Amino acid sequence: MKTDRRRTALVRSLRGPGELFSGQLQFITVETIMLKLSLVAWLSFSLAWRTTPTACRQTNTPQSIQQMLAAQLQSYMDPKARPCENFYQYACGNWQLQQQEHQEPQEHYSPLNMKWTMDRDRNHGQLLPSDTLALIDHSVNRKLELLLRRRNESFTELSSTVLEQMRQYYRSCKRLKPFNLKKYLQLLTPSNHTQWPSVTRGWRREQFDWITTLGRLRLHGLNGVLFREDVLPRWDDSRTYSIYVNKPSHQETLPMGEGAIIELLLDIGQTKRTANALARQVDVFERKLHRLQQLDDEEGPREMQLGYLATYLPQLRWATFLSQVLTENELDLRSTLIIENIPYLVALSDLVDAESPDIVCSYIMIKWLTFLKQQGPAEISRSECVSSLRRAMPLASSWLVGQQFSDPDSETNVRSLFQRLKLRFGLTLAENRLRLSQPLVNILQQKLSAVHLQMGIVQPEDVENVEQYHTRLDLSDHSFYGNQLTLLRQRVEANHNLLSINLMSSRSSTSSNVSYLAESWEASNSSPLYVRPRNLVIVPHGLLQLPVWHRNISALQQHAVMGFALAHELAHSFDMMGMNYDALGNIMGPVEEIRASSQFRQGLHCLQQQMATGSKWLDEKLADLVALRLTYETFFGVRADKKEPRDPLNPQFSQRQLFFISFAQFFCGSTPVPSLGSHSRTHLEHAVDELRVTQTLANFEEFSREFGCEKKSQDAGQRAVPALVKVPTIRT
Repeated sequence: MKTDRRRTALVRSLRGPGELFSGQLQFITVETIMLKLSLVAWLSFSLAWRTTPTACRQTNTPQSIQQMLAAQLQSYMDPKARPCENFYQYACGNWQLQQQEHQEPQEHYSPLNMKWTMDRDRNHGQLLPSDTLALIDHSVNRKLELLLRRRNESFTELSSTVLEQMRQYYRSCKRLKPFNLKKYLQLLTPSNHTQWPSVTRGWRREQFDWITTLGRLRLHGLNGVLFREDVLPRWDDSRTYSIYVNKPSHQETLPMGEGAIIELLLDIGQTKRTANALARQVDVFERKLHRLQQLDDEEGPREMQLGYLATYLPQLRWATFLSQVLTENELDLRSTLIIENIPYLVALSDLVDAESPDIVCSYIMIKWLTFLKQQGPAEISRSECVSSLRRAMPLASSWLVGQQFSDPDSETNVRSLFQRLKLRFGLTLAENRLRLSQPLVNILQQKLSAVHLQMGIVQPEDVENVEQYHTRLDLSDHSFYGNQLTLLRQRVEANHNLLSINLMSSRSSTSSNVSYLAESWEASNSSPLYVRPRNLVIVPHGLLQLPVWHRNISALQQHAVMGFALAHELAHSFDMMGMNYDALGNIMGPVEEIRASSQFRQGLHCLQQQMATGSKWLDEKLADLVALRLTYETFFGVRADKKEPRDPLNPQFSQRQLFFISFAQFFCGSTPVPSLGSHSRTHLEHAVDELRVTQTLANFEEFSREFGCEKKSQDAGQRAVPALVKVPTIRT
């Protein structure tokens, strides 16, 4: 009875005023009473906390960006490795281990979160990409994927029509089950009179015309198969455009190998027996084609009217080819083409005529499927579908990326950094180490002055152009293959429409600067790029995020990472190809004086000898060497004996040691894969990450001095790089 009376009294004390006067006692459980007591206790604790002096509270203060990056720098390193023997292992040896230790899924990306490399895709359980730029792209894809799922929110100046087109492509990709290359062959045939051999019924070899087939596929984005056809700025007036006809690049004609061909044929439903037999025949033809690369072009580029070209090279029937590509423009026989490597083109015609139509058509089909496989998603996942969207709709995607990642303060800092790099480069040009004539030095200085930086592919004033670009598109939620062919065709048509545009009139930046790149450039890639005919360095907005950039990172880290990326592209303006262009973006003649320099030739030979492994593209190796030298001297100056105070967050390293470690960690990866992504052809031009780091630092005397490495080469270093920026002693 006493217990019941106590319970009743307690209940009454916890009631509100209305309950006290209700005259009715309701039963309340002990659990309910305890809950209310807990609430009272929590309120009391809150009040006490607010009145407690701040100094008495035990809290974990959030780490600053500098603290987090300092912790990351040390966690990636392998202290057991010797920096003079393998600096990449020393700087990046524990990078993969750090990934494996942090595999908790995360829903959102935060710039203050140090687990960029450790997330897992929550839906697919797969590790994220394994190099810096791939991580940046993954972050961009995640952001875009979230935006595309928000139907009723206005987050961009783009029209609702363009956004809905992007969503339609994205939804059609996600509905693929599975990705089926054969669908493309059913939608697009070699011509109106025949089908693909050995794949579908209706193959008629007598109706096959390889010129017509290449024209039809060129209209849908295929290029570099048997020959190339591009719309590019003219060599003598970069404000206008012409059609360039040339042989494929050396890389484009490299034999795929029977194994890769068999894999593609099995993907489209061929039996193993048929695939093996056809792969052998196509491989033989491909090797014959590749040998044509050895033919020299003694005449050089020639410009001629289409009507005359039809007489000069009648076997190639350019009018037939261009009638497939220039669908809306009337074919004018007076229009001009710039044609290169005529001996190759003549030999190509003879090779194709001597080959069976079945094999030629099958070879074209294999190259077509390879191209489409690169454009489509690597797998059916949200991130991969966004990557495919960025490749298929580059202008709209780039604009959307800019809307989400643009940061005016960061852009101001990046521009300031770029100007400091240019200033240091200008001082080096003025030293004239190659002893060039003063008029040529003046030309080079004018060119450097003309090189400018653009943040983002698409500029704010170009929204109208982006919308017009997509005006006539007809996409569907349920037809990924049709959507992709439509977008590929639209890209090529827009590119060829530049032929009829008078660029002397006022044009927006996208139209005049990068519109001709829309067909070939990789909007799915956040890597900076240099546009030679425009003297333009472009930094995609997606790059303005960790681990590459943050407004609060130290000046040293800004220079070692973003500074190196900017300097690398700036160096391309004076590499073996870039030197050909003047301040207006036109091909200039005096560049031959540089190549005639004995110092230049000697340095070029030395560089070729030393860097025989890795990338075969000398310009990329040269850009790495020049970029590191330029960035280093911009930050530290040219005095070697100057001592800087140590970083309190990493006091065990000097400032210069931290610079080299930060530079190397930009290339950290779990596997030695190219840095620029599997879908970009430019990744083939770079050595694997480890070689890029070790070969570049092997030419850096300051690196050897800072880490106490033995100097084994002396004067060769002064001749090592045929550039306008000095690179010191080589270690052998």
